[in-house]
Amino acid sequence: MTELPYSAIGIMSGTSLDGVDLAYCIFYKTNDHWNYKIEIAETIPYTDEWRMRLSSLMQSDASTYAQTHAELGKYFGTLAKKFINQHQLKPNLIASHGHTVFHQPQKGFTAQVGDGSQIAALTGVDTVCDFRSKDVALGGQGAPLVPIGDQLLFSDYDMCINLGGIANISYQKNNQRIAYDICPVNIVLNELASLTGKIYDEDGRLAEAGFVDKDLLDAFNNLEYYKQSPPKSIGKEWIDKSFLPLVYDSPISVEDRAATVCEHIDEQILKAINEATLVSAKNTSLKILITGGGAFNKYLVQLLRKSTFHQIIIPDEQTIAFKEALIFAFLGVLFLCDEVNVLSSVTGASRNHIGGAFYKA
Repeated sequence: MTELPYSAIGIMSGTSLDGVDLAYCIFYKTNDHWNYKIEIAETIPYTDEWRMRLSSLMQSDASTYAQTHAELGKYFGTLAKKFINQHQLKPNLIASHGHTVFHQPQKGFTAQVGDGSQIAALTGVDTVCDFRSKDVALGGQGAPLVPIGDQLLFSDYDMCINLGGIANISYQKNNQRIAYDICPVNIVLNELASLTGKIYDEDGRLAEAGFVDKDLLDAFNNLEYYKQSPPKSIGKEWIDKSFLPLVYDSPISVEDRAATVCEHIDEQILKAINEATLVSAKNTSLKILITGGGAFNKYLVQLLRKSTFHQIIIPDEQTIAFKEALIFAFLGVLFLCDEVNVLSSVTGASRNHIGGAFYKA
């Protein structure tokens, strides 16, 4: 039996500040199995003004923060309205991740700007947003949230790894989903690329031209976060305080720093894969789906393929670029259907729950 489909637009703004992803997706159930299709998707790059404004927001005053929250929501709403009109869409809802500014679940808070009420008002479409706060209130990390989509939409893969601003892993263990943030990726690589006047390191050429520095690599790998057990998550605060100072204080060339960061990413991902296979399918070749902007980094993908005998699967470009927007659209649909969209086995919350704030258009 096939239920009536749900249509939703997912809006995603990641920590790497590449731009705003919009994905119009269709979801339907067949015999209790969720299916999806990304109908139309596009990325609107942030202007230099927005990139600067969001990257400096953490150091701003409360008034600037509140104003940016409203104006970014208005910007998201404007983009979504144009997207809807241009493609003549009739979505059931919009699900917006917002843009994370603060993430300190150990202190009981996480904060994403991009007011959902502005989106609903501008588009005339019911909007779900603020997916993380309830999980933190329930004692969880508020992250990662994508694994419910990995479990219900991408179950053909043994493992899902996203190489976004931050890398995270998701896999099944004893009928439970396990997931956590592994290490920084594009948020750091983009910083290094900016030192050469570029927004990002295309194909990993900057890193490929460098050499790994053992002292810097050891400093990365010895950071306290990597000794913690999941559930755990990384906020930009930790990257700014603990990771980037090591990058900037190093006297080696930009190319060598980029090469060392890529080596670190490779080693931490391999460690995560090996820890997962200890509890799943030891000595069996697994299918590992790689998505996120880092999947376009040919040098980094080459490192991963050399490091493991498991199948590293790079999907089509649409799935690489828009999987997170797709899954946040799905989180919104699950909210609409009154179904669990956040897993306590992933976040460490006291129970599974339905996360999100709803704004009726």
